[in-house]
Amino acid sequence: MLKLNPQERPMSHDNPDAPQPLSERDRALARELTAVRAQRHRLYEKLNGSLKALFSHCEWRITQHDTGTTELVVICPSLVIYQRLLKKVIYIQTRLEDTVEIKQTRFVLCYPPNSQAFYEHEVTIQQGVNPNPYLDLDEGEEF
Repeated sequence: MLKLNPQERPMSHDNPDAPQPLSERDRALARELTAVRAQRHRLYEKLNGSLKALFSHCEWRITQHDTGTTELVVICPSLVIYQRLLKKVIYIQTRLEDTVEIKQTRFVLCYPPNSQAFYEHEVTIQQGVNPNPYLDLDEGEEF
């Protein structure tokens, strides 16, 4: 009888710990993960050197939600880094919007030990609507 090395044993369908074929759900999750990793890389490449250095100290992620929202969450390890990033939130938000095909973005910056150190900003861009929220007034319109 031929003895097989344990690494060479055929897969058993009776063993729940044995590797299983990929399902369509597994493939969809793999495609989503690949897309998010690519967005993360594109965003990081759009940051200037000082922001890249600050981001390298932080835990940060980009998440795409089924609602069409792309969310960037940056968790800072210190209040000093939080404060430095807080000064650059418009720059970071702009780079996020340039990085993803969006209808809505959400940017969250926080330093969890301090509940006061929390910033959140959400931008929705709709077709036919001026994408610059600071220019909503028609020329000559008084407020």
